[in-house]
Amino acid sequence: MAQAWIQKSAGNLNNLRIREIPLPEPVEGEVRVKVSHCGLNLADVFAVLGLYSATPKGSFIPGLEYSGVVEEVGPGKKTGFKKGDSVMGLTRFGGYATHINADARYLRKIPSKWSLAQAASFPVQALTAYYGLEDQGAISRMDSTGTVFIHSGAGGVGLHALQVCDHFGALPIVSVGSNAKMEFLEKEMGLSRDQIIVRTRRGFALELDHKLKRFNRSGFDVVFDAIGAPYFKPLYKRLNPAGRLIYFGSANFMPQGNKPNFARLAWQYLARDKIDPLEMISSNKAVMGFNLIWLYSQVDRLKRLYEDMMEIKWKPPLVDRVFPFHQAPQALEYFKQGSNKGKVLLQVEEN
Repeated sequence: MAQAWIQKSAGNLNNLRIREIPLPEPVEGEVRVKVSHCGLNLADVFAVLGLYSATPKGSFIPGLEYSGVVEEVGPGKKTGFKKGDSVMGLTRFGGYATHINADARYLRKIPSKWSLAQAASFPVQALTAYYGLEDQGAISRMDSTGTVFIHSGAGGVGLHALQVCDHFGALPIVSVGSNAKMEFLEKEMGLSRDQIIVRTRRGFALELDHKLKRFNRSGFDVVFDAIGAPYFKPLYKRLNPAGRLIYFGSANFMPQGNKPNFARLAWQYLARDKIDPLEMISSNKAVMGFNLIWLYSQVDRLKRLYEDMMEIKWKPPLVDRVFPFHQAPQALEYFKQGSNKGKVLLQVEEN
C-alpha cells in the first residue's frame, strides 16, 4: 500500500484527505518510484479549488512533479532505469503520493550534485519557462536588443525564465510582489534594481516606461504573464511590433480563503481584459496562451523539448520551504499566499 492525498470533491482546501491506496506491481514500461519530495504548483491549488479546467472528474490525487528513488522496474522492455536510481518525474496529477508507478517516459535521472529536493523543484518550472519563452516566444530568434518582461520573477517559473533569458542573451525586466523579493533577486540572480518592479496597481505603467527608458528600449519583445489584470493591458500596449504576450496563468483569480467566492470570480471574469483581433493586425502583436499539461500527451514532443532545454546550464533550483508530507493543506495555503521565493515542497517522511 501507498499513501496519497485525495481530493474527493474539488472546491475546498479542507476537503483534502490522506488515505492509503493500492500499490500494484509495475507493468511493462513502468517504474515504481519511492517518492522523496513533491513539488507544489499553482495548478495544484486551482485544481483542488475546482478552478482548473484540466482537473480530473471526481476524486483525484493532486500533484504534477516529484523526485525519488527507483524501487522496482516493471518487466519487459528496457526503461533505462534500474533499482536505486535517483529520478525526477512528471505526472498528469497523482504526484502527492508516497509511491508512484510511473510511466518511464516521463522520468529523468537527476543531474549530478543536485539534491532530491532540488530535483522536485525543476521539471514543471523549467519546462514552463522554456516552452513559453522559446517554443511560443521564439526568444532564440531575438536580436541583441531583445527584451523580455517576466511576472513573478522570484517564483519557481520566474527563476527559470531568468536563466532562459540569460542563455539566449535577452534582457529581462521582472515584477515581484515585495521589496524582500527584489533584494532576493539582486542577491541570488544578480539582477540590478533597474530590472525589477515591485508591483503596485497604481503606477505600474509608469514603472514600465521608466525601465524601458533606462535601458533605451522601445518596448518588450516578449511578455511572460501568469497574473493577468490589472497588468495585462499596460504590458500589451508596450509590446514591440511582432511582439508576443505569452499568457500561461491567472494568479489574479486566486481566492483568498479555503474555497472560491464564485460571485467575486464571476465579476472578475466579466471584467477581464479583452483584446480586439482587428487591432492586433494593425499593431502586429500576438497573444498566445498555453497550458503545460497539454504536453503530457505529446510524448515525443515533450522528449525533444526536454532535450533542447537541457542545453542550458541550469543552476540547482532554489527551494523556499519544505513541509512534511502530512502537512499538504498547510503547504498549499502557504503557497497560495505568494510570499515564497523559489519552490515549495512536500517531503515524504521515512516510515
